[in-house]
Amino acid sequence: MFKIKPEYLRFFAVITVLEIPLVFATIWMTGDFREPRFNIWPVTEWLINYQGGFVRRGLVGELLLRWSDPVIGILPNLYLVTLISYIAYIAIFFAIYFLAKIDNYRVLLIALLIQGGIYHMGISADFFTRKENLFLILFGLLCLVYINASKQHGIYKRYLLIAFTFLALVFGPVMILIHEAYFFMSMPMTAMLFWITSKENPNVVFIRIGFWSYLLACTMLFIVCSVNHGDVALAQAVWDSLPWVDRMKLSPAAPYSQFAAISSVGWEIGQHLSTIYGVFITEGVYWWIFFMIGNGMSLAYLAALIYPTAVLAQPSRIFGLLLTALVISAGMFMLAADWGRWIAFISNQLILFMFTLNRSVLATMPEQSKFPLFLLRKIKRVHFRGLFWVLLLYGLLFQMPECCVQYPHLFVFASIFQ
Repeated sequence: MFKIKPEYLRFFAVITVLEIPLVFATIWMTGDFREPRFNIWPVTEWLINYQGGFVRRGLVGELLLRWSDPVIGILPNLYLVTLISYIAYIAIFFAIYFLAKIDNYRVLLIALLIQGGIYHMGISADFFTRKENLFLILFGLLCLVYINASKQHGIYKRYLLIAFTFLALVFGPVMILIHEAYFFMSMPMTAMLFWITSKENPNVVFIRIGFWSYLLACTMLFIVCSVNHGDVALAQAVWDSLPWVDRMKLSPAAPYSQFAAISSVGWEIGQHLSTIYGVFITEGVYWWIFFMIGNGMSLAYLAALIYPTAVLAQPSRIFGLLLTALVISAGMFMLAADWGRWIAFISNQLILFMFTLNRSVLATMPEQSKFPLFLLRKIKRVHFRGLFWVLLLYGLLFQMPECCVQYPHLFVFASIFQ
């Protein structure tokens, strides 16, 4: 009787989970441009530019405006940029996975299927169409340079450490100009990776200088962007600068009036913070707690599989570092009501961080603390295997929204066929 080898089934499962979102994303981003290809709010956020004067998060919009034909419009180029960024993130994700030598199909499947991860990005046109996908790409590149540097010695290692410092120092501040939320979303974990690199290379002075320079540059630019938050007149000037063809597609009923994220340029900080009230008043907070628990379990499961020695035998610093990274990134939940975006971003960045620290000397050093190892050790082997299937169903059945909880769309099939 013909029998399929388990490794073939595993390979098929991974390829399927990867192929489906890639096909969906490619069709959506290269389809009919007469209608917006993803949510209007992130579309217009990409289009904020400097045509009304310097304003926060306007860098990419200015570049898109300059590179686009006013007759054809900006939107086709925007869709191409988001698609390329999605494919780039996938390529970097797999490069980190293989270079870190994880080699565990359960890790790969759960990492792909986690809510807000690669699978859900593609089947919903969410998350990768946000500017923070650029943050993930930059962080992923830093992880790749770090992993390669950890394998080298002498002058080659020094060159890679220079490249790491250059990437962080130059493009970290650029990300602040793209979206000032980088300061809360990606800078903390990037600073942690910078700090780890510095600790592992105590004789390389420019790493320590680069670390403090990175923090200073990002902080100063964040303050500049916060001061230049814009106003109603500037928002209207930005909207008026867009090609007519784009304005008609985005707001056919009122193409002369500032719209969606562009109109939010004039918001004060209180207006952004007040949106958090909606998380509680609509009772969506219960679903956010559900997704926090689900993604938290997924991340804990991945950590236990990647670092079994730290769980079962010799405790190391790894779990303390991962928990610290999680805690210092949690401040983004005070930014606004887009809690799905924050959960998704933390999950994706923490997975990349988790993969990368598999090659870290500092992370694998012995640690006396047993927390939270006693929780993982109490899970019996059979229960641990059962958890894989629970998390697999969690990833396949549910669909975490970016912001507003709409109950019919909380399931994958409803999201696909809406």
